[in-house]
Amino acid sequence: MRWQARSLLNFSNAIFHMKLVPGFLLFSFVALLSACGSNDQDVEEVDAPIDSAEVEKIDTVLTGETISFFNGNGFSEFAKSKAPGFDWSKFRMTDTWQDDSLLVTEFRPAPNYYNSYKTFLKYSPDSTMLLDLDSYNLSINRDNAGNLVGIENGPDTEISLVNIKSKKKTRLLFLGPGNSVEDGSWIDNENLVLMGFQESGNGTGRVPVLWRYHLPTTTFYIYEMPDKTVATQLMGQWRRERLKGVKLK
Repeated sequence: MRWQARSLLNFSNAIFHMKLVPGFLLFSFVALLSACGSNDQDVEEVDAPIDSAEVEKIDTVLTGETISFFNGNGFSEFAKSKAPGFDWSKFRMTDTWQDDSLLVTEFRPAPNYYNSYKTFLKYSPDSTMLLDLDSYNLSINRDNAGNLVGIENGPDTEISLVNIKSKKKTRLLFLGPGNSVEDGSWIDNENLVLMGFQESGNGTGRVPVLWRYHLPTTTFYIYEMPDKTVATQLMGQWRRERLKGVKLK
């Protein structure tokens, strides 16, 4: 530092001309040199250790609370009766993504929509939203005797989320042939789940799948159970059980 160097030089010259160096003055001079040298040294910064407890962890398995929720669901009881190997604790998260580009359209239900599908619509706990599992895939009407008759519309599956207040319909899932959604439920007003089967990513067959959707963040979480035997035993069966009040053609 220039002002420190200049001060030291002046101080040294004064001592030389005075020809007199008292003990305390010499000590002060040495102390000043020492302090100046220490200021010119770089201080090494040490990174603070990372607290592992602060690292965010992503749950790759279903929580005990979620499993308890599913165990109280008719699908679980039916699945375990048909396929003893079915176990929610075996599901593992395989993918997650946020999707702000889901297809949204006006919700204009046919005059007989609620009369035909009301038994199968899944309302959110606060009744502001509904989950439509069937109207795209299955045309349901009542015959002359008042019985529900269903006609399959094709091999594809579409699952829709309807905002009752805004009258907007959002396409949550669109699946091709060989995949299915057996049922759906609301965990709470912000989270819903769909249960079904789809082709595994490596193309080796179908696996049981759970889609969880978080409405506020438009985020999907996908859980799979890598047991193709269970998929073979259950695929399509619970959907038929759920729709047993409909005569399918």
